[in-house]
Amino acid sequence: MADVALDPQNSNSKELFGQGVRAYVLQDYDTAVRAFSKVSELLSAEHGNDMHDSLGDVYLYYGKSLLELSRKESGPLGEGVLKNVDEGSESEEIQESDDDEDKTETTNKLEEVKANEDNNQETEKTEEAKSAEDAAKTDDKPAEEASKEDISPKKEGEESEEELTDLQVAWEVLELAKRIFINRGADGKKNLAETLIVLGEISLESGNFSSAIEDMTEGLEIQKTLFGNDSRTIAETYYKLGGALSTNGQIDEAIENFYASYEYLSNKVTSLKKDEEHKEANAEEIEELNNLIPEVQEKIADMKNLKMEVAKKVTAPVAEAAPSTNGTPEASSSSKQANDISHLVKRKRKDDDDVKDENPAKKPSP
Repeated sequence: MADVALDPQNSNSKELFGQGVRAYVLQDYDTAVRAFSKVSELLSAEHGNDMHDSLGDVYLYYGKSLLELSRKESGPLGEGVLKNVDEGSESEEIQESDDDEDKTETTNKLEEVKANEDNNQETEKTEEAKSAEDAAKTDDKPAEEASKEDISPKKEGEESEEELTDLQVAWEVLELAKRIFINRGADGKKNLAETLIVLGEISLESGNFSSAIEDMTEGLEIQKTLFGNDSRTIAETYYKLGGALSTNGQIDEAIENFYASYEYLSNKVTSLKKDEEHKEANAEEIEELNNLIPEVQEKIADMKNLKMEVAKKVTAPVAEAAPSTNGTPEASSSSKQANDISHLVKRKRKDDDDVKDENPAKKPSP
């Protein structure tokens, strides 16, 4: 299908939101981002409140679009996303959005990050006017003083010379969405869970593995209170969490989550086959699931093989270092050589503090 065309003069937030959703489904993420950015501008002016409840869904889609745009431009970090698992549910969600297009709840949403962009534009001229003076001041400062200033934390309200990346904007947008969905209470749980999982994906892309695992796990626990044991949504989340765990070196936990994903997909196939009333309609989804399940099984096998390889690398140096019992000169020489195994042992992995950010640093780095 063709890309979605946006009318720059369109000021109808409902229409723009619908176009943004369609662009997202068509993987035209640049158009989706522009659409949601415009919607945010319109709705912020309409409600005068960046945290208005109607902005929640728009923030969520805006953040998801920014994440996918970033992936499209730079490529994802790993193989943690079983995208096909979500295609059916995503399509259903968009269809429901189209059917309810006249409903305010479906169409009203989004804004905060756009406000940040507007602030950047307003201060751009001031920054340019200051740039020459700032550069001169920096040149006059001792190297040590300038270095300290560069690494010092920015004060609240202080202008940043660097433009935010797509991932950083996505993070800020989704944090706003999370707060809105929390304020909704029980009605916001479904979207809150999805928001947490997308935040986890952003952390994964940024290399903050512990934060990714924490957010995805929290989102998964919420989903398990909302959906049954044949939910494709939960199957996808288990798969994503398995990818995050494997990237973090937690192979056993990754295997458990991949296997849980497999079980949920298998349960879904069983449920669809039992539904005789919609047998023809379910046939296509059953075929799709039967194509996905082997991929998950292959991932489980890969993780088990990786676990075995790691075990071999750990035990091999120990076996080579074991002293010989035959007492021959050759054995003595061999034993002496085996004792020197420094070249065989992999360097110890960096401490978690070196590779994982603490909670204050969960936000993606520039």
